[in-house]
Amino acid sequence: MDFSQFKAQFSIRLDPQQEAAVQAVEGPVLLLAVPGSGKTTVLVTRLGYMCQVRGIRPESILTMTYTVAAARDMERRFASFFGEEAAKLLSFRTINGVCSRIIRYYERVTGRSAFRLLEDSGRKSAFLGELYRSQTNEYATESTIKGLETAITYVKNQMLKGEELSQVEVEGLDFPAFYQTYCKILRDKQLMDYDDQMVYALQILRQYPQILGAVRDRYRYFCVDEAQDTSKIQHTIIHLLAGQSGNLFMVGDEDQSIYGFRAAYPQALTEFDRVYPNAKVLYMEQNYRSTEQIVAAADRFIQKNKNRHPKHMRATRGSGPELREISVYDRQRQYRYLCKMAEDCNTETAVLYRDNDSALPLMDLLERAGIPYRCRQVESLFFTNRVVRDIADIIRFAQEPGNADYFLNIYYKLGAGISRALAREAVARSGGAGETILEYIASSAAASPWTRKQCKALQTHMNNLLEEPADKAVYRIVHFMGYGAYLETRGGDLNKAEILAALGAEEPTPGRLLERLEELREVVQAGAGTPDCPFVLSTIHSSKGLEYDRVILMDVADGMLPKVVPDRGATAQELDAYEEERRLFYVGMTRAKRELNIVTFRKVGMESAFSREIFPPKPKETPQKSAVKKLPAATQLSREQITQLSGGYVPGTRLDHRTFGPGTLVSRSGDIAIIAFDSGEVKKLALSTALRARQLRLEG
Repeated sequence: MDFSQFKAQFSIRLDPQQEAAVQAVEGPVLLLAVPGSGKTTVLVTRLGYMCQVRGIRPESILTMTYTVAAARDMERRFASFFGEEAAKLLSFRTINGVCSRIIRYYERVTGRSAFRLLEDSGRKSAFLGELYRSQTNEYATESTIKGLETAITYVKNQMLKGEELSQVEVEGLDFPAFYQTYCKILRDKQLMDYDDQMVYALQILRQYPQILGAVRDRYRYFCVDEAQDTSKIQHTIIHLLAGQSGNLFMVGDEDQSIYGFRAAYPQALTEFDRVYPNAKVLYMEQNYRSTEQIVAAADRFIQKNKNRHPKHMRATRGSGPELREISVYDRQRQYRYLCKMAEDCNTETAVLYRDNDSALPLMDLLERAGIPYRCRQVESLFFTNRVVRDIADIIRFAQEPGNADYFLNIYYKLGAGISRALAREAVARSGGAGETILEYIASSAAASPWTRKQCKALQTHMNNLLEEPADKAVYRIVHFMGYGAYLETRGGDLNKAEILAALGAEEPTPGRLLERLEELREVVQAGAGTPDCPFVLSTIHSSKGLEYDRVILMDVADGMLPKVVPDRGATAQELDAYEEERRLFYVGMTRAKRELNIVTFRKVGMESAFSREIFPPKPKETPQKSAVKKLPAATQLSREQITQLSGGYVPGTRLDHRTFGPGTLVSRSGDIAIIAFDSGEVKKLALSTALRARQLRLEG
C-alpha cells in the first residue's frame, strides 16, 4: 500500500504541511503546530501510516503525552480510524507512566525493591502539613499545601540544585530547607512521590545500561505530544530513550507553552535542532478553527515574543466579525455586564480569565440572580488563602475585640509595633471593665508612645468597619489599618483582597461577607454550574485544547492579565515570565471560533499593555498647514503585470501600504488578502485593485 492508497482506504484528507508531517518517520523531527491546525489528527494518522504503509511493528512504537486523559483520547482516536485491534498493539502512555514501568523493570532485573509510591493524596497533604508546622509553628491551610506541592514539583521537574534551588520562594517559609527535609524524610521512610518516579527512572537509565538498552530494544520509534508542556527532566529522559535510534517525533508549539509554574520547558523546542543534530523542523500553520480576523490579530500579537520559531498562523475558515473591545469603568461593572450577557446567552460562550479567583465575584452575581452557568475546574483554594484568612480574622476580631486567638493571628500584621511579649501580656491581662485587647495596649506603660497611639487608632478602625458596607471595610483594612503595607513587604497577593472587596460590594456588612464566603465555598466544592449550559466560565489554562463559538477575555489589565509587566531594568527571568503571559493571552484568543471580545477598563491605573496592542488608540488628526504634495501620476499596469506582481504576495510576506503602513500578509484566497498592519489594523484588500493603484508593494 502506498500513501495515496492509504489516504483513499481510510478517507484521510490532509493539507500539504500535514502530509509532510505524516510521512516524516525516520530521524529526529520537530513538528510545530499552531492552534487549530489538526495536530492530533496528524499524530494519529502518522501512526497508522507507519504501521500500514511503512510496515513498522506497532509494538515498537511508544507514544507519550502529558496526561492520562490525553493518552486515552489519542488511543480512542486511533481506534476510530484504524480499529480496536490495531490500537491495542500500540503503547499510549504518560511520561510518568513510562517511568513507573522502568522502575518495575528495574525491580525484576535486580531483584531489589524500589521505594513505595506515596499515592494517597490525603496522606501526602497531612505529611506536608506536619512538616510545615514543625518549621513555622503555624498550621498549613489548603492553599499553603497546594503551594508547597507546586514548588516541590517545579524543583524536581526543573532538576534544580544548589543556587537555583535557593531562589525558589514560598511565602512565610525557608523553602530550600523545607524541601531538603522533605526529600530526606521520604528517603528515610523509603517512599517516593509522583515526581520522584521520574527522578529515580532517570537515575536507573543512567546507572544501568542494560535497562536502558532493553527499553531501546523494545521501542524503536518515539512520539511525544504536547511537547511544550513537557518538563526539563522529562525531555532529558526522552533524549536518553531516543538517543540510539534517533527516531523521535515531537509535536508541540512553544507559542502555547503556558505551564511554567509546573516546570514546562519550551526551550526544548527552540533548541531542538541543536540537541538533535540533523533534525527536521516542520510546520503546520493552517488554522482550521478561527475566522480570519481572530487569526490575524492573534498571529500579530504572538510575533512580539522573541524566544520562538519564526512561523505564522494562517486562516482557512473565512471572514467573521471584527474583534470587539468591551470597555467598562472597573471590575464591578465588568461583572454586571457579564452577568447580563449570561442572562440572555443562547450562543456557546466562554468567559476566560487568568486565575480562578477572577470567577468568584461573577459566580456570586450569577448565583444571586439564579442565572445558569457552567464552570470548569474551579478551585476552593481562595477561601483558605492566607490573605483571605487574615482579613477574615481582622473582621472577626473587630466583632470579638477580646478574642485572644484572632488577636494573636493578626497583631503583627497591622503595623502597630506590638512585640510578642506585649501581645501575650495584653491577652492575659485585658478584659477588665469591658476593656478590649487594643485598649489595654493603648494605655499600657510597657508600650511605646507610638504603639499606644497606633492601637488607639486601630480600635477606632475596628469599631467603624463594623458599621460600613463590606467592600469599604476590606478597603479600610488594607489601606488604612496597615495590612496592605504588611503584604507588600512580604510579597503577598493584593489581588485576593481586591476579590474580597468585589464580593463585599454585594453585602451590607463585613459580618455578612464572612457568611457569604462560606456559602460560596459550598457552591464551589459542590461543583458549580449547570451541565450543558452555553455560558461557560474557565481559566485559560483549563480551556487549552478546547474551542468555543464566542470567547470573552476578562480582567484584561496590567497586574491581572498580564500578571506581570517588566520595566526597563527587567531580568531575563522577568522577561521570560512576560513572554509566558503573552502566550497565555494568545492561547485564550485562539479558543474563539467566530467571536472574540476583550474586556478592558477605563479606570485610571487599570491600563492594559495587551489591549493597547490589539486595539491601538487612533492617532489624533492634526490640521496640515502646508498643502499636500500631489503624487506624480503612475503609469497604468497591464492585467498581465498585475498577475505577475501578485504572485509574490504569499502568506507571511512583509509589505508596505501607502495609507496603512507596514504589515504582514496573513492569508490569501485568490485575489483577496487579509493583512495585519503593524499599526494594529487588520484589513481585507483586493490585491489587483491595490496594485493597480500603486498602493501596495513588497517591503524593501
